[in-house]
Amino acid sequence: MTPLGRKDNYESVHRPLLPLLTLAAILFTGLASVRLSAANYWEGLSSRQKEMLTSGESLILEEEVPGNPWPRFIVYHLVKATPAEVAAVFWDLRLDPQYIPNCLSVTIAASPAPNVVDGEYTLKMPFFLPDEVYVSRNTLRRHSEEHYEISWEVLRSRYTKSCSGSLALQKNDKGTLLRYTNIVEPGSKIAGIMKNSASRQVLASVKALVSQVGAELGNRSALLEKQLKVLGDAAGGSPAPR
Repeated sequence: MTPLGRKDNYESVHRPLLPLLTLAAILFTGLASVRLSAANYWEGLSSRQKEMLTSGESLILEEEVPGNPWPRFIVYHLVKATPAEVAAVFWDLRLDPQYIPNCLSVTIAASPAPNVVDGEYTLKMPFFLPDEVYVSRNTLRRHSEEHYEISWEVLRSRYTKSCSGSLALQKNDKGTLLRYTNIVEPGSKIAGIMKNSASRQVLASVKALVSQVGAELGNRSALLEKQLKVLGDAAGGSPAPR
C-alpha cells in the first residue's frame, strides 16, 4: 500500500519510479573533485510524455524491481503552482484524512528534527481486510526555491515489510513538475494480491493532492499562508512569496 497521510501541521507520505531520470550531472573541478547536481526530471521525459503532461494528464510508470513482487511506481503531473505551494500542502499532515482517498486518520508520533516527522497513519483496506496502520518517517529538503523534496520510509506496518518513496517538486516554465515515487515490499500473501489496488491508490493520491492545491489557490485562503509558514520553518527559512 502506498502511504500518503498527515496531521499536526506536518507532513508525511509516500511513493517512487524511473531511475534513468535520476542520473545526476557530473561536474569536474580541478584535478579530482566531482560534484553531483540534482537531475532535471523534465529533460529526462520523452516528447510524448511531455505532451501528455502539458495537456493536463498524469503519467504513471512502473519499474520492475528484482526480487520484489511489486514494481516501483512513479507518477508525474504538472501543477499550476509553485514548488513551495505544493510542498506546503503536502507537508500539512492534518489535512490528509480530508482529501486523500482511504486515509482515515493521521497522528504525529514524533518530530526528531524540524524537517523530520514520524506520522502514524490509518488506511481503509479493500476486500474487507482490517485497516492498515503504519508509522512513516517523513523528511523535508529544500534544495532551492525551485526544487523541494519530501521523502518517506515506513518504520512499522501491518501489511508490508518495507515501503519508501519521495515527492520531488521542480519548477519549469509550465508550473511545477511533480514526481511521486513509491516502492512497497509486501509482507504477506494477502498484501501480494493487492498490487492493482496499490497502483490505483498511488494515482488517486497524487490527483487528490493536485486537486487540493488547486482548491487552496483558488480562494487564496489563510490556510495556504499558514502552510507556507510551517513549511518555511521546517525547511529553515520562509519560502519566497509568489
